[in-house]
Amino acid sequence: MVIAAAVCLITLAAIGQESEAGPDPSRAVGSALSKGSFPWYDAEKDEARPIAVRVEAEAVPASSPGGRSGGSSWLAFLGDAIARLGFVAALAALIALLVWFWRLYEPKDSDDGDRRNDRRGEPSRVESLPPGLGGGFDLSDPWAEAIRRRDRGDLAGSIVCLFAHQLLTLSRLGLVRLAPGRTGRQLVGAVADPEFRRLVRPTLRLFEAVYYGHRTPSADEFAAIWAEAEAFERRVAEGVVA
Repeated sequence: MVIAAAVCLITLAAIGQESEAGPDPSRAVGSALSKGSFPWYDAEKDEARPIAVRVEAEAVPASSPGGRSGGSSWLAFLGDAIARLGFVAALAALIALLVWFWRLYEPKDSDDGDRRNDRRGEPSRVESLPPGLGGGFDLSDPWAEAIRRRDRGDLAGSIVCLFAHQLLTLSRLGLVRLAPGRTGRQLVGAVADPEFRRLVRPTLRLFEAVYYGHRTPSADEFAAIWAEAEAFERRVAEGVVA
């Protein structure tokens, strides 16, 4: 506005001077403009020069109460937090569902009808017994077979069945690990519980005499071993678990 007013004044002055003197008014205006330094006037061409005007918008600080960026950042942070919490909750629900399915469909222990075989030893482990204990008698229940042979007077056969039963029972209790190639002496020496180890050692000694020495035990020897075997059974009935 100031520049425009100045131009008008200069133009009017020049026109006034030329009107008094009588020369061409347009030349007077060009002469007056050429004497000044105006960025919008080209003196050589005696015409207006275009001027590029740069308009800068006033920046609004992010922390300004009236600015939108501060509010947008808080909304973005809140949305991200809600998304993360939702993901964690979904993951926890999935884990809980998997645990529930596992508990629902995990293999169950044998029912009451199978407890008799569990107590007497697992026939599937018979192949891991030492030599001399893997055949020739009822593998499903060596203890019952030992009683039957005792009652028939087959004391040697009864001792073999008795020793097989005790090793299978110790394996079921987790007190010894049956493995092919291990001898009866090695297995008994590896029994974790000292009381069970003491109770089964007499059976081991008589089994070695019967199997390796081909000797039939006397009635007194057999009675002493059978007394220890009954003590072994009472200890198992107490529910001793490794």
